[in-house]
Amino acid sequence: MTAARVLQVVLSLDTGGTERLVVELCRKLQQRFGMAVCCLDGPGALAPEVTDCGIEVVALHRHMGFRPSLGYRIAKLAERHRATIIHCHQYSPFVYGRIATLCRPHLKLVFTEHGRLSDGPPSLKRRMINPLLGWLPGSLYSVSSALRESMIAEGFPTRRIAVIHNGVDPGPPPTIADRRTARRNLWTPEGTLVVGTVARLDRVKNLEALIEAFAGMRAVFPRSALVIVGDGEERSRLEAFARNSGVSEAIRFFGNRADVRRLLPGFDVYVNSSISEGVSLTILEAMATSLPVVATAVGGTPEIVIDGITGVLVPARQPAKLTAALIELCTSPDLRRVLGSAARQSVEAGFAIDRMVEQYAGVYERLAG
Repeated sequence: MTAARVLQVVLSLDTGGTERLVVELCRKLQQRFGMAVCCLDGPGALAPEVTDCGIEVVALHRHMGFRPSLGYRIAKLAERHRATIIHCHQYSPFVYGRIATLCRPHLKLVFTEHGRLSDGPPSLKRRMINPLLGWLPGSLYSVSSALRESMIAEGFPTRRIAVIHNGVDPGPPPTIADRRTARRNLWTPEGTLVVGTVARLDRVKNLEALIEAFAGMRAVFPRSALVIVGDGEERSRLEAFARNSGVSEAIRFFGNRADVRRLLPGFDVYVNSSISEGVSLTILEAMATSLPVVATAVGGTPEIVIDGITGVLVPARQPAKLTAALIELCTSPDLRRVLGSAARQSVEAGFAIDRMVEQYAGVYERLAG
């Protein structure tokens, strides 16, 4: 273990892409850098995966509103952990982490921005405060070049922001037996075209557009199904939307699943309908499963899905374009195979998690001197 010890600061370890990346950073770098995790809110469903590795997780259970005292509590926790680096994931942890470094000036700060909750313009408040926050010492990163541009538009200094793309474990290529098992677990017989997505059920994922697009696709392919894996506060509203879509009997909500990678081989096409993304881990996992991807051309998605090569990109908020792309792929098994094979190769070459982990390890080592 190096002299550096790292405190990861997150909103929580609930199920989600950012949270899973924090879990992987902790697992893979615990032996090189002493790790601990601070959650501003509750610990979350993924916390046992970290504590089972002997890594402490502390939840601060913050209250509503801006609470500067949280920064002091983070500083005290870093002191107890003997951390020399705090790595803040997403904006709120960054703000409180910055306060912590003002309380303990010896702390080195790393900030990774993972995405936006909407596709709206940056707020005036952020554009006013970010030039100051970005001027103070710290290492700033975004998970995509597009997100870097968003950070610059919000007032962060251009020269201060670098890009470290997200990564996933490619794992072994799926087999025919994997597909059969996944189909059974999805309650879907062979011969059914399965369109699927894995997402937090949140408005930013715009799953209404996917349901609407699937209804248009099913008019052409009656033997088809839409699988939605994930949970969130929008679930009841989306289930009602599905019931009103006219194709609810073919739409299945599976909730949160720990076996997502074992379910993906049962899909024929993976879809992401978001209005905003950093770099989606579930898109990368679908690509690693050799699935063709249809995705909205938002955020960092065009940096991982190359239109016509590893998938198909469509404009956001246009269900008709999404329907057309789904029909095109469902019409051609050969096209699905070609795009899926290229997607798998792309993940292996450029988006493997060990590459991402080593980049962050290099950041920690540099800050440790």
